[in-house]
Amino acid sequence: MFAEKMDLRLPGPVQVPREIQRTILRSFDHPMMDYRTGAFQEVLRAAEQAVKPVFQTQSDVYILCGSGASALETAMVNLVGPDDTIVICNIGYFGDYLVDIAAHIGARVLEVRAEWGQVVDPDAVRALLRQHPEVKAVFATHCETSTGATNPVRDLAAIVRETDAVFVVDAVSSLAGTPLYMDAWGIDVIATGGQKALMLPPGIALVAVGEKAWRVMERHRCPSFYLDLKKYRALLPQGHTPYTPNIALVNGLLESCRLIEAAGGMEAAYRRHAALRDMTRAGVRALGMPLLVDDAHASPTLTSVVWDDAGMDADAFRKVLRETFHVAVGGGLGKLKGKLLRLGHMGYTDAGDVLKMLGVLELGLARIGRPVTLGAAVRAAQQVWLERPEC
Repeated sequence: MFAEKMDLRLPGPVQVPREIQRTILRSFDHPMMDYRTGAFQEVLRAAEQAVKPVFQTQSDVYILCGSGASALETAMVNLVGPDDTIVICNIGYFGDYLVDIAAHIGARVLEVRAEWGQVVDPDAVRALLRQHPEVKAVFATHCETSTGATNPVRDLAAIVRETDAVFVVDAVSSLAGTPLYMDAWGIDVIATGGQKALMLPPGIALVAVGEKAWRVMERHRCPSFYLDLKKYRALLPQGHTPYTPNIALVNGLLESCRLIEAAGGMEAAYRRHAALRDMTRAGVRALGMPLLVDDAHASPTLTSVVWDDAGMDADAFRKVLRETFHVAVGGGLGKLKGKLLRLGHMGYTDAGDVLKMLGVLELGLARIGRPVTLGAAVRAAQQVWLERPEC
């Protein structure tokens, strides 16, 4: 009876609102839209304009088929070539992603690293840039999805802005849920995917590009045929993309932006995600379970819980939650595989969803024989909500 029921409390993909589902399904309810006609041109232009406030920018946002990883690669190949020197602020599994992309390009990488669960020191980035004035670009993950730590990108942007380097932010699991002001903070490029706080199914990538970055891109020969943003820039004013767009998800993106605006816009979204984070962290602490990231750097979109049960790894416990209660939470990646529960609270998530997730966590712990006071996590989260009912 419940074979197809699953409550996604993952770091992505996330639950998709019914309004977005209907919008996407309407793309298949009638003859497929011809993306070369005026009807789709209007949709593409409307979606591109509607998503600018989500990025907090007046710059153009380019919509591509692909995942968050493709957005990151797009940002890099349009800026960086073989033997160019770049800095990567690496705080986890997806920082390593950026290093791997750079290795494929042949760039020279200087890393500023922090332990998983911690964030980079802006002063270390400043010192490295002073030592290496040849640095062409600085890349930083905003929310490191493998840990739930958020880098101080505002401080990093201010440092990079004093140099000729371009500052690129991986906002795959932060955009639309974590304060991020592209123009006000002086960020040159932001790359993200649609399957996180934008509440879309996987399959759409977005890259916002400012003028400083464009000055570099215009002089750079992009080695990729498909990901060359100069082609997208030339066609965007006409409502075209150089290659076949994901028609259904572009419609879905437009609906997502409308839903965010109707719910109070970006500032309301930031407040809601912050409250959901605080509810989750209060509930986990009430169960006596360690949190990987300290409060100062904790992501509003996901929370990593350190799994310290010697008799069962975290992935086995996740299976209990999935098969018994039809709730899916994330697990650890890389060196933290089997050692973390990653609890997603982004996008189409409200206080009731968090209370259910915490209640199921309590029951799961009781099921495997861990001593737990039933209701403790829920009660702690409820108290946070009473003080901050914005979620």
